[in-house]
Amino acid sequence: MKKLAGFLVFLVLAYAIYNDLSIGTLPAARTSEPVLVEAESEEAGSQAEEKIPYFEHEVKPGDTVLSVLDSNSKKPLAIPVSQAVEDFKQLNGGTDPQKIKFGHTYKFPDYSSRN
Repeated sequence: MKKLAGFLVFLVLAYAIYNDLSIGTLPAARTSEPVLVEAESEEAGSQAEEKIPYFEHEVKPGDTVLSVLDSNSKKPLAIPVSQAVEDFKQLNGGTDPQKIKFGHTYKFPDYSSRN
């Protein structure tokens, strides 16, 4: 009975390893799928760009959205961080601020003119 249980555990483990190596189980491994964008969301994004003042900045190694916003402004941000994140997402078509890549140029909301 122990040999049968050991054999079943071996089969399950072998299948799990095969599945992990061939298909993958991590979401980061599946980022090469094309993203479909509806026409309505593009219009909403363009309207957001018109309402939110922004500046373009090429991201350098070590930059984060908040560090770029802070370096552009001469005073501390007067808005909540969650609002800055949402504005960044709207300006960049839903790009997650935690997944920005250095060397790419993004649109950052410009809060320097706000009081």
